[in-house]
Amino acid sequence: MESPNSSSLERSAGPTEDEPKTKSQAEQTDGSHIVSRVFKTEFDAKYKIYDMRTPLNAFMSGQYKRSGAYNTLRNRLPVILTNVIDTLTKDKSELVEQFGEEAREELKIIIGLISRLKYELQTDKPFQAFAGEEPDRALWNKFLGLMPDEERTFFRSCCLYSECYMHRKLYSFVENSIFLRPYDFHVKIKEHSLTSCIDHILSLTKYTRRTDKSLEIFGELLRINLWSNCNDAPRDLETPAPPPSPFNKNVLEDVIAADEYILANQEAEIWRCLDNRKQNKPSQVDFILDNAGYELFTDFILAEYMIEKGLATKVCFHVKAHPWFVTDVTERDFKWTLEYLSQHPDYIISLIGKKFSQFLEEGKFELAPISHFWTCPYPFYRMRDADTDLYSSLQQSKLIVFKGDLNYRKLLQDVCWDSTQDMNTCLRGFLPSNMCAIRRVKAEVICGLPEGVSETQSRKDPHWMISGNYGVIQFVDGSREFGY
Repeated sequence: MESPNSSSLERSAGPTEDEPKTKSQAEQTDGSHIVSRVFKTEFDAKYKIYDMRTPLNAFMSGQYKRSGAYNTLRNRLPVILTNVIDTLTKDKSELVEQFGEEAREELKIIIGLISRLKYELQTDKPFQAFAGEEPDRALWNKFLGLMPDEERTFFRSCCLYSECYMHRKLYSFVENSIFLRPYDFHVKIKEHSLTSCIDHILSLTKYTRRTDKSLEIFGELLRINLWSNCNDAPRDLETPAPPPSPFNKNVLEDVIAADEYILANQEAEIWRCLDNRKQNKPSQVDFILDNAGYELFTDFILAEYMIEKGLATKVCFHVKAHPWFVTDVTERDFKWTLEYLSQHPDYIISLIGKKFSQFLEEGKFELAPISHFWTCPYPFYRMRDADTDLYSSLQQSKLIVFKGDLNYRKLLQDVCWDSTQDMNTCLRGFLPSNMCAIRRVKAEVICGLPEGVSETQSRKDPHWMISGNYGVIQFVDGSREFGY
């Protein structure tokens, strides 16, 4: 496959200060100018939606109707906003009791703002600058200001930018309130995703108490961690069909049963990276977290194994600066999880919670300084310039573990790559250290697969790239550049 041309990549990776404002992606992508616009519905005709798949090397966009991006913008995101409105309406009395009578009027205003955001999303309106007290206001407004005018709308923009914008706007409504400012729209969902899994948390805790230091055990923990993403209820919104039976909370009963659904598994390379270190040299691993709940618990279990088997001396966890993409981990979720586990009436669960908390006190676990880069729209290759301190801190890591679909999309700039393209090419120079990605595939953004895998999967299931039924555990070697 030819590498994407520079103009296509610049467009897909987001605006830069010296980037000219050019034609729309659909007009610019090689060959797309000869594709007739076929509008199947009034909506498509009004908003100029192409009845086609995402072109190769283009960014994911709602303008391509036969894409997961279109489905996300047309169906999934409006449902998320509707659910938030329903939650606020249902919990109004509870919220007024918690935050005071003055919050009642703010709730009405916020519900109205969310309704307007939903209307803007569904009618492909332009993105609006942030005008409140958001700490990352300048970063966001700079990004939005550099976007070409004709692409500064939900369906015409890169889907990654549209989703990030929607979730950032959503949180800004409470962030700029007076009485409801501490409120998290999604806190009950995140708490339930842990409390509803207690039996499986107990099973996993017992299963991992006596484990050897071996690639076999390490690989099992990586795969359990991968499929733990299936257990977060809100993610069902992204999955058109239930995942195959092996991918349930009991996956640890037969981890190998799900192996055929892992399309790329480089656990051996990850093991060699961690097990091959100089004696007495501190070794840090960084987790770029995804979901709260059961998945976060499996993150702790994997990190515990790394510490206890000498694969790392410290594991640093990176959380989101504020509520994000419904179930992503915030600082509050991180601390609440440890507290909940530590105070659980089951002795074994309480013991493991206290152990994790002790790790935090001893510095074996660490909560990284909050960075707004994780909740900005930029793909990760822009980190070196956008957040120099964050990039420098990651350079000190022996291995950076990127969890989940969103982090994967940001690694690859939300570009529709050829599935066999080498990940080093797709990263556009982003390589602060050795890296691995643990991800269920939920978007048509993937690389590093062996020849023929994509074609085989497409014959079996045309929707395999958005179903969430498949996963990858991939590794990128940064040792040559950084001398480990």
